Amino acid sequence: MIRHRFEPARLLLGLVLLFAAAAYLMDAAGEWEVPFWVLLALMPPALLLAGFTALMTFLARRFLDRKRETAPPPLGDLPVDDLRRGYERRAPEPRDGVPGGAARDGSAARNGGAPKDGGAPKDGGAPGR
Repeated sequence: MIRHRFEPARLLLGLVLLFAAAAYLMDAAGEWEVPFWVLLALMPPALLLAGFTALMTFLARRFLDRKRETAPPPLGDLPVDDLRRGYERRAPEPRDGVPGGAARDGSAARNGGAPKDGGAPKDGGAPGR
């Protein structure tokens, strides 16, 4: 069976017409005495109710479709994510696996982050190179 959208107006109109047919059958069988004008008077309000239901269904579906169209994009597709990827690409790689660009010989890591000579100038003047 092919899947299709639920149509409440058709369901409502079908139920009302089924009720009218059952009433006519019971009248023909002699079980229920229903004047013909009652069932004829039932049809215009049933058609109006079905039309109103169809209109409300149409408006609700249109509202939901427009709401889905204007919904924000999924969180993975935000422009900020492109910026973050750019920062990740430009981030400097740590030297020798030690973050912060420590010296190659590991002296800063061994000395608790201080240079080998304690940071004091050797000749009392400007720091040596």
